[in-house]
Amino acid sequence: MAISLPGPVVVFIILLIWLLLPEGDFQGGAPNITDIALQQLARHRDSLATLNTTRWGDFSPTSGTDADGVVHRYLNLTGFREKDGFAWEELDHFLNKGRHLSRHATSLVHDKVQNDDDVQGEAVWANASGTLRGDWIRRETSVPRTHQSYNLSQLAPYFDWVEDRVDWARNITGSSGRMLVRLDDDDTVVPYEQAAAAGSPLVETTVRGIKATVTLEDAASLGHTWDMVLWGVHWPKQGLIMMTTTSEKFDGIFGLPHLTPGPEYFQSSKQLLNESIPAVIDKKEQNLYSDQDLPWSSDLENSLYTMHPSPHCEYIMYAQVHPPARQDLGLAPVDGAQQPLQEIIQAIEDELEAPVGAPVPRAPELQVSAVLYSPDCAFYIETKGPPDFPPGEASHLLGMKSEIHIYHVKIWLLLYAAAMLAQAYLLKAQMTESYTPSNMGRVSFTTASIMSIADGMTFTAAATWVSSAKSTLLPTLALVIAAFQSMALGGEFMSRVLKVQLPEHNNRRGRDQSPPGDTNPNDASPGAGSLQRPASSSNAGRRGRSNAERSSTVLPLSQPVIVPSDQDVDAEIAEVAAAPPQSAATPSAAIPPLSAAQAFQGIVGRYIMLGLCIGFLAISSSTWYASLRSLFLNLCAFSYMSLWVPQIHRNVIRNCRRALSWHFVIGQSVLRMLPIAYFWTYPSNFVFAQLDVLAFGVLCGWVWLQIFVLAVQDVVGPRFCVPSSWVPDAWDYHRVLREDNIEAGGLPLGLAADETPGLERSSREMGRSSLHAIDCTICREILEVPVVKTGEEDSGVATIFTRKAYMVTPCRHIFHSVCLENWMRFRLQCPICREDLPPL
Repeated sequence: MAISLPGPVVVFIILLIWLLLPEGDFQGGAPNITDIALQQLARHRDSLATLNTTRWGDFSPTSGTDADGVVHRYLNLTGFREKDGFAWEELDHFLNKGRHLSRHATSLVHDKVQNDDDVQGEAVWANASGTLRGDWIRRETSVPRTHQSYNLSQLAPYFDWVEDRVDWARNITGSSGRMLVRLDDDDTVVPYEQAAAAGSPLVETTVRGIKATVTLEDAASLGHTWDMVLWGVHWPKQGLIMMTTTSEKFDGIFGLPHLTPGPEYFQSSKQLLNESIPAVIDKKEQNLYSDQDLPWSSDLENSLYTMHPSPHCEYIMYAQVHPPARQDLGLAPVDGAQQPLQEIIQAIEDELEAPVGAPVPRAPELQVSAVLYSPDCAFYIETKGPPDFPPGEASHLLGMKSEIHIYHVKIWLLLYAAAMLAQAYLLKAQMTESYTPSNMGRVSFTTASIMSIADGMTFTAAATWVSSAKSTLLPTLALVIAAFQSMALGGEFMSRVLKVQLPEHNNRRGRDQSPPGDTNPNDASPGAGSLQRPASSSNAGRRGRSNAERSSTVLPLSQPVIVPSDQDVDAEIAEVAAAPPQSAATPSAAIPPLSAAQAFQGIVGRYIMLGLCIGFLAISSSTWYASLRSLFLNLCAFSYMSLWVPQIHRNVIRNCRRALSWHFVIGQSVLRMLPIAYFWTYPSNFVFAQLDVLAFGVLCGWVWLQIFVLAVQDVVGPRFCVPSSWVPDAWDYHRVLREDNIEAGGLPLGLAADETPGLERSSREMGRSSLHAIDCTICREILEVPVVKTGEEDSGVATIFTRKAYMVTPCRHIFHSVCLENWMRFRLQCPICREDLPPL
């Protein structure tokens, strides 16, 4: 007999057996992240100990013999050993390139050659934090290297390298490109004593740590972009910056002092690293389980501990901060009398860090020249500028200090929030003007959707950023509130438009899903039905037939009577009676129409997914080729600013001249073009996006072309130059009146000679037409109507504008255009005979 045990009991027995069994000696599987972190931190401590045991000159890989007869000295650091095979033969050449840049920067104010160990010129910025951009060029070396020149298993045997047999990442192959550098000076400042000239006392100066995020855009090689992080040391007095990458195959930060230009730089940087590196390692060990980032990692996208790293080219950076131009500070050029430039720079920096309203000059641009050298891939990256290039062509790296950069971001966020509030105001005014169902039926739902999607994406981006915003918190909150208000009003506008236009969607959905041949002959639009009325029927006759139909009508019990807004119960009863009864077996009953709430929820859900997809693509485009990224952003901007195309199509289909106010159309166009204009045309935009003035000009032309078409539709007609076979039939309220139609009864009531003989009217000749005067029933004012004579043709611009002054209904009544349009805002019925009117 088999015994069946319940599932929980079986699980408990297996767990108990696993706990009671003794552990074996075999430890399978890969080491966890904690073991990898401990091993890495232990190696970092060993590398720091190696640095502390070395002196200046212990690393001299260039050819030559010193006093002890030793040739080629290397360090016991990964990447600095002779067996590693790095191209250190170019180290002196790299330092000479850096000294060349430093001397030129200081020679702008001192016409003399500085010593190699003292490149100090006129005063420079003590805090180099900022964002800079510029162009670069690539230089070859005399010792070429490729990824095949190295054996990574021998260079760094602790790791299992992946993709080491293919070309390494960050290997720049193009000849030129753009560079974006974000410098971040450390708050920790370490003082040290600098030796002055012979016989002079020691000078007290400082050194501080610095970090740089560098983006290299390889424009000549398919526009690929590489990001990396460099760590190093900044000497504020000299304006010199030395940085390097650090990875599993290169202990760059630990060998950085040996890459400096002289012994004083070596000693000061070594002193700084001895104080900062142990603090970083101790903090990493304390937060071992919560902090999984590798210290001094150069990989911006993936900086976690790993046993399977991917190789990439390493870089050493020599940067020189340029002194600010005296003219930019309002000072006279140097010609004998020296002005306190150092005090002015210090006052500006103090005001930027802690604003108190001090009267200081405006901070000039931050300028830095730099040269990068890859010791393993063996090539140079140099910024373009003097003296190798004329000042008019390039100026190395130009940008703004971090405080000014943040200030620009704040101002832009506040201006964008103001633009969003203006959009919300225009939207509210349009909703007030289009509050009736007749006006809502004219508005394109797609146009309102495009605006709402853009506002929703802005709100999502601002709400996401506000969680990590620090100094820009309040402006970001203002943008969140403004974007939410504009998005909420846009959603309300969309819901109202959809509620009015949903019957069209349900009818179209029913026709698409009904079987062939199952067509209701009475299912016609009001406009089409109005076109089929007998033109000879009189007003009294129609009223008599209508009253007779009302008296003899018996309503089916299944059809409720809904009282309309104008309280015309009899007309509603007649309309319900005229509709054929539907049985439960008809296909339309099997397809229930969507309610406004259901349809709106489904549409909003799809729009949210669309906005998220566009946002993810926009974020990921930062890693695309420059040309592909530019094409994607231009397509997004073009699609966004095509928001009036659906409204133009709606006007044609509905035969509507104007659905939106001109204040709304022009205002929304200008306000929504402002952010695009900022990023496409403003050189100092805070994201340093590459300008595309041509694309922005094309975009402006496209927007104003749409507005011009809307204006033509308003003046000439919505179906101007559109073949009649392309659009459904619709009633033309501004139709041409001809005397030829008198016999056919085509003229409006009151204009024909045989109708209403007692009505007071007059006529006078005007070229090919005759002006007939008739009273407008709504305003009781005289309306002059042009009637084309028999045999004459209707032509001329004047006739088009004259036709806009009157409107003719299908029931052959005529009114002022303004009067009937205001009437139809509330009722789609003729003011005289109460016949249904087709919507505008």
